[in-house]
Amino acid sequence: MEPLLRFLMPASRDLDPEVERDRYRGALLGLAIGNALGVPVEGFSALDISSIPPDRLRVIRPEEADAPWDDDVAQAIELAECLLEGPLDADAYMARLLRWAAESGRGMGRQTYYVLVKARAGTQGTDAAREVWEESGRYAAGNGAVMRCAPVALRWRRDPVRLVEDAGHSARVTHYDPRCVWTTAATCAAIAHALAGTHWTLHELADGLDGVGAPEEVGEAVRHSATSDLGGLDLDESSSIGYTVRAMTAGLWALLNARDFETTLLEVIRAGGDTDTNGAVAGAVLGAKFGASAIPQRWIEGLPDPHRMTALADRLCEAAHC
Repeated sequence: MEPLLRFLMPASRDLDPEVERDRYRGALLGLAIGNALGVPVEGFSALDISSIPPDRLRVIRPEEADAPWDDDVAQAIELAECLLEGPLDADAYMARLLRWAAESGRGMGRQTYYVLVKARAGTQGTDAAREVWEESGRYAAGNGAVMRCAPVALRWRRDPVRLVEDAGHSARVTHYDPRCVWTTAATCAAIAHALAGTHWTLHELADGLDGVGAPEEVGEAVRHSATSDLGGLDLDESSSIGYTVRAMTAGLWALLNARDFETTLLEVIRAGGDTDTNGAVAGAVLGAKFGASAIPQRWIEGLPDPHRMTALADRLCEAAHC
């Protein structure tokens, strides 16, 4: 783990408390906003989206304010609450996911659904996720772990060891494939650096992942994100929509090419594919970089409960000793 920890160490540096709090809030609000903006065009290709009037993509649908959180946000909220209780416990997080599924379950992905069915029948810890993965021929590698992982980066920005460990633990509760584990760790690492405002390169991140034995495909995708334009990431490729590597690259590209929160987030959504999750990941990293103060107020006001998100961010900031 040492190569990845060396990459993460600069991200633990101290910041002005107000700046740090603003960035923590930005990460969770950005995740929710990116998700909400992406929901109406989920599964669309970039070509399909190009025919939609641009102003329609810039608006969160009014009905979102009264709707339950989509799965990307709901599972992130439950993860944050679990992290605030102490060391991440797979059974405790699973219990939260089962309760959420019973109460709403909005937007739940197929892989997560199958895992929760097994867990409801009594399978413990990460065994349900492992069994679903093995039953898929060790093929299933959905983006359900990456989409919700921002709270891990917020909670453990000052503790690189715990950040990497809990990124993996949080992923394996529903997504056992090593590609899911290490794309989650990579996304958390990027968010931690965005929070700290430190300078780094995607090649450094890729080298760190290679050094800890992450699947070769993950490191290659990180390096590709450093040199590719947005279209070259193939976010809307029909055979890989919902793939964990795609979601990770959406966030990494956004952070590397960030101009401002609004412009860059909309670029990612216009690229199509699993737009609600790509938007959530990109929104989290952009919010961590620019802070809540850089997010358009109209978008914040369009969320179901923005106050809960800011309060949760503040609690994570306090727990991280900001």
